Amino acid sequence: TSWAPPPRHPLAMENKSVLRGMVYGGFASCCAETVTMPVDVVKTRLQMDGGSGAAKMYAGSIDCASKLVKADGVGALFKGLPPALVRQSTYGSMRYGFYTPIRDMLGIEPGKPVPLWKKIVAGAGSGAIASALANPTDLVKVRMQTDGMNKGPDGNCLPKKYNGMIHCFFTTIREEGVLSLWKGVGPTVGRATALAAAELATYDEVKMQFKANKVFTQDGLPLHISTATIAGYVSTVASSPFDVVKSRVMGQPLDAKGMGTRYSGMVDCFVKICSTEGPVALYNGFWANFGRVVPRVTIVFIVMEQLKTKFG
Repeated sequence: TSWAPPPRHPLAMENKSVLRGMVYGGFASCCAETVTMPVDVVKTRLQMDGGSGAAKMYAGSIDCASKLVKADGVGALFKGLPPALVRQSTYGSMRYGFYTPIRDMLGIEPGKPVPLWKKIVAGAGSGAIASALANPTDLVKVRMQTDGMNKGPDGNCLPKKYNGMIHCFFTTIREEGVLSLWKGVGPTVGRATALAAAELATYDEVKMQFKANKVFTQDGLPLHISTATIAGYVSTVASSPFDVVKSRVMGQPLDAKGMGTRYSGMVDCFVKICSTEGPVALYNGFWANFGRVVPRVTIVFIVMEQLKTKFG
């Protein structure tokens, strides 16, 4: 009789090739980003609100959204969408595309489930690499979303500085140099590492456990939504402090030399937030963040699962 290797344990995040995983991940991420953009704008504004002891502008998510629409129209809720889509087509595609090969490089034994620690390491690695490479798009997105929030010496809001993604990109290079596009790369990588490790590993593990324990008998929408909701909550808890610091460092006002006037970097921002506003401030905008992450994760994985079903 001919010998055949034992069947591999089914993997929830399997892709037939790295390129295919990147294409699916990038497309799904752009779909999710567009749908959840208004929540992202509100979340970023709430995270910036009250920085360095300044008076708070918003009472909460609903108040923030209504004030933005009243002041600048519905389009204000989609500020930063162009750079966000550019970011997702790069960061999103690499993050999901790199997960499977990094996990497989750590070693998979045929017929056995992948240990959770390998999924966490793979998620963290793919998130860190992708976010570091795509940092310029994230910086432009944050600056456009917070444009007009910074206040001058008189306490009044400064006029808006940018008229679009390209203008923001080249203004940043002209005034601060090319390397300034990687400002905030520390908290960005920290956030992405925590987010990807929590999101990808949780989704992969929870989906596998649900199917193994027959909580769901079919690989369909109820399974995907339930798994994505759990992954979204875990991701929000793990990444929120990094997300607040990232928004503060990237969106702070600059001096004549292009240096931040509030924070010198990631650690300084962490320390100042905790000392002046309390550790709870690291979870500013948590529910807005949760309200963005869960639908985004759900949309991403549903679109990716559908793409894999249709095209392999």
